[in-house]
Amino acid sequence: MTEIHAAANTVEEVSTNSSAAANVLAESEHALFIRAILMLSLILVSMNLNGILHKIKFHYLSETAVTILLGVIVAMAWTTINYDTNNADIQLNSDFFYMVLLPPIIFEGGYTLQRVSFFSNILTILSLAFAGALYSTFITSCLMYFFSQFIYPWSFVESLVFGSLISSTDPVTVLSLLPPSVDRRLYMIIFGESALNDAVAIILYRFFTGLADPKMKLGVGPFITSVFASAAVFFGSFLVGIFVALLFAKITKHVKMEEGSVYEMTMLLLFAYISYLLADVLSLTGIISIFFCGIAMAHYAAGNLSEEARKASKVTLRLLSFVCECFIFLYLGLGLLSFGSKATYDPIMIICACISILISRTHVFIILGIKNFLIRHNKDENAAPIPLNQQTLIWFSGLRGAVAFALGVTFLEHPTFDSDIKSSIFGTTVMVVVLTVIVIGGLTPYMLVWLGISDATDGPDASGEVEGGGENNDEDDDQDAFNEEDFNKNAENKSIFVWLQTFDSTYIRPHFCASNEPVDTFVPKALFPRASLPAEFEIPKRKSMGSRSRLSESYRSLKKKSMDAGIDGDLGSGGGNNFSEAVQKTAEAVIDVPIEEKEEKDTDKFNIE
Repeated sequence: MTEIHAAANTVEEVSTNSSAAANVLAESEHALFIRAILMLSLILVSMNLNGILHKIKFHYLSETAVTILLGVIVAMAWTTINYDTNNADIQLNSDFFYMVLLPPIIFEGGYTLQRVSFFSNILTILSLAFAGALYSTFITSCLMYFFSQFIYPWSFVESLVFGSLISSTDPVTVLSLLPPSVDRRLYMIIFGESALNDAVAIILYRFFTGLADPKMKLGVGPFITSVFASAAVFFGSFLVGIFVALLFAKITKHVKMEEGSVYEMTMLLLFAYISYLLADVLSLTGIISIFFCGIAMAHYAAGNLSEEARKASKVTLRLLSFVCECFIFLYLGLGLLSFGSKATYDPIMIICACISILISRTHVFIILGIKNFLIRHNKDENAAPIPLNQQTLIWFSGLRGAVAFALGVTFLEHPTFDSDIKSSIFGTTVMVVVLTVIVIGGLTPYMLVWLGISDATDGPDASGEVEGGGENNDEDDDQDAFNEEDFNKNAENKSIFVWLQTFDSTYIRPHFCASNEPVDTFVPKALFPRASLPAEFEIPKRKSMGSRSRLSESYRSLKKKSMDAGIDGDLGSGGGNNFSEAVQKTAEAVIDVPIEEKEEKDTDKFNIE
């Protein structure tokens, strides 16, 4: 009987445990549905609010700021009704951020990047992203260590952790407000620095949080080692992204399916995500890997895709990127109140942090000042120095954003640091991000006018495509827009890029690109003749508006000189024939000018009897 009762009790306990587990599962599913409905509804509300603000031309509260403020309002209501005691349903999970929200944003930025402009300024961008991030981290850490001694003391390692996670910039607001006529180089420097220094911030954050281990010691040697390790991680991540992109290009070159566009789009997304995961598996950084994977896919594989897939890819990627951005900034607004005691907001520490990051951004003036000095020292007439007003805007555009917030959430989960320190650093980080987005973003229109970059009548870029570097047109149109004159003015080492283009078109593209596709470039097409392209990749000559204007002036000048010579009798006995031959040669030179321009030139023709 005792055994029977024991067996009955065991069965009852198992049944109770099973029902409890089922109830927990049902509650978690219910919470998941509530969270999904809440976030999707907030995205719809945010989109419509921003649409109304755009319609009334109210540009002094950016889309990002509207989304954050909406999240704050909802967080206030959520905590008031006390539906979720721990506010777990409105807290950002770091795994969800890194695995779901971040990859689409970074990949879309690389895939739709204006590659000519980016690689023309690559040395400046790398200097700002790497040397600038190291400088910013060190200056911010030293200043915060000093300020904290009078308020709530941080150790120097804790100050380094804060300096590294807050060094990530996200100038989406500034870029969205730049006028369409802005210097392309200025736009790309701001965007390129932000795209690359996110990875540097993550690498430095991992290194400095590792210093909390008692076995690790802070010193000059470990710091120099971390710098070289960061460079190795960057290069390794770059190689992983390029390898995956080339593999995708090779497959799409040789494999064609009946459901072509669906197959190609699926492969595009899967390979991009694989590059991100593979880099993390190899202890590298997925941000750099997926960013350069997007660049290489657009360069090598886009020509292998069907026309439907090429058009659908940009729309799909922009859709995914936009939704993920909305999720992140809604979570940021919700996070101001949802983390409760996990976040400590000290007004003095927040003010000191804002002062520190503004001072730490002075690396912009140092690096660009060195660049301008080298241009003047080398007396390169083709290279244009970056003026002070543009340098000031680059300094001003150092808003903090998604990656800084996500690193702060990750720091909350770190097991080694003291909980009070974690709450202080997290609360300071969240408030710095919110204040820079709202305050600096709100001041951006005034700053643009004050610096003379736009006037009061200029509106923001109508495209609104910020993460992708503002590329909305077809690839060929975008590449042609950046003509030879702009390249000669802004490119930092033209001969190297021309050599790379020659090597790429001769030895790499034939193996990965369909032979009947036009050459895709990272240098202007006007430089192709100097790059000695193979015959099968010969590009039809397309002249920029500037070269067409000069050709028209030369055409009229030649006619006038010939007429003057004929009037003065200097043409000799064969003057009429020589004049006819000269005019004929000039007409042949402009045979490729579009019809509209030919009609315009017809009005300038001489009526020679």
